[in-house]
Amino acid sequence: MSSTLRRQAINLYERVTGRHVMARLAELNRIQWLSREELLAYQQDKLHRLLKYAYTFVPYYRRSFEEVGFKPDAILTDPAAFQKIPTISKAVVNDNFDDLVTTDPSRQKDLAQNSTGGSTGQPLIFIQDNNFRDYVMAGVHWHLQYTGWQFGECHAYIWGADYEVATQKKVRARLMNWSLNRFVTNAFTLSEESMTAFVQEIRRRRPGVLIGYTSALERFAEFVQAHQLHDIKFSSITSTAEVLYPYQRELIERTFDCEVLNRYATRELGGIACECPEHMGLHIGVGEVYVEVLRDGVPAATGEEGDIVVTNLNNYGMPFVRYHVGDVGQLSDVVCRCGRGLPMMEVVHGRQTDMFKTRDGQAIHGEFFTHLFYGIGEVKQFQVVQKSYDHILVSIVEKSTLPPERMAFLERAIKDVMNSDVEVEFQFLESIPLKSSGKYRFTISEVH
Repeated sequence: MSSTLRRQAINLYERVTGRHVMARLAELNRIQWLSREELLAYQQDKLHRLLKYAYTFVPYYRRSFEEVGFKPDAILTDPAAFQKIPTISKAVVNDNFDDLVTTDPSRQKDLAQNSTGGSTGQPLIFIQDNNFRDYVMAGVHWHLQYTGWQFGECHAYIWGADYEVATQKKVRARLMNWSLNRFVTNAFTLSEESMTAFVQEIRRRRPGVLIGYTSALERFAEFVQAHQLHDIKFSSITSTAEVLYPYQRELIERTFDCEVLNRYATRELGGIACECPEHMGLHIGVGEVYVEVLRDGVPAATGEEGDIVVTNLNNYGMPFVRYHVGDVGQLSDVVCRCGRGLPMMEVVHGRQTDMFKTRDGQAIHGEFFTHLFYGIGEVKQFQVVQKSYDHILVSIVEKSTLPPERMAFLERAIKDVMNSDVEVEFQFLESIPLKSSGKYRFTISEVH
């Protein structure tokens, strides 16, 4: 099927659903070549419009802005005024959920619920609107174009799939996969059988680009090496969802005979930044986000490490203004050789998950448990530890009492994915301690 026909299929989908993915992709493609000054002016305009909207329609921000004396118009003459706004975190979102959702009737019909677990182990349910979803999908394909990929070309994903997915969503996903000429294997349950089937599909369809979770790409590379599958090659690979360490980049590039580009994104914020083939750092997507790096609550100097704080510019359904991602990074004054005027950053320390292992060689990605806890409102925080092949310890900090049927669901799901004989032990704590690094890990495997 030609790229023209696939684009027509997407255009038909957009007319039926009222979505605007292709227009957003065209916008992101256009602005990346503006000068740094033009880009920052464009970003400031989007930020100003978001803040005005949040003040008008989002009760939490009206209250928060008034408490510190912040007026959205102030950033037009004094950009530093933005720093008066208090930062937020997952805990703030969870505690103020209803007051963070727009009261604008014209936008409420487009709202949908999503969730993430991230590095904190605190399940986060959030609201997104169609505008945000359009930019997220556009942003993925905009970053794919950094690899040389063109719309309509076949590409493959090693990506997460929920434990239980509604039939309607499965049908919609199949239609979208067909229209975008992509195929997926489940990163949460990488087994010999699933990776063998994935290899067969790669041989049949010959995708140029592979996208996946960092640790899942590492696992797949090890599988390809172990089975000496010398014909499994790609023109480029994009790694995302976790920090890409040098040893992982080297392994993946050597195995698949191509370069790896690093993409920084989260579910609640969408795309944040991405590496280009010049490998001079991560290009911040100013059409999607405004990024700060704070040290002790104030802006860090360029090149100085600090907490990454992000404002998404497109989700008016539940704005995330000055949101602590939970990662450590630094801004850069590098001007990339690629010619894009986008500002640059680096992620120094980020989300960390462990791959769980079963006796028969299957690998379970830590993000499986993030999705598993989705929608369980009684859980404030969780941590899952694989003590041995036969023992899984689940630590839970409750928001409210977890009903027996919820515990039975969690136990059944873990046994389904690990094996039916594994012992699933639950313990309920007042708090879950940090590791010696100071970072919280929501999944830990002690099986090596």
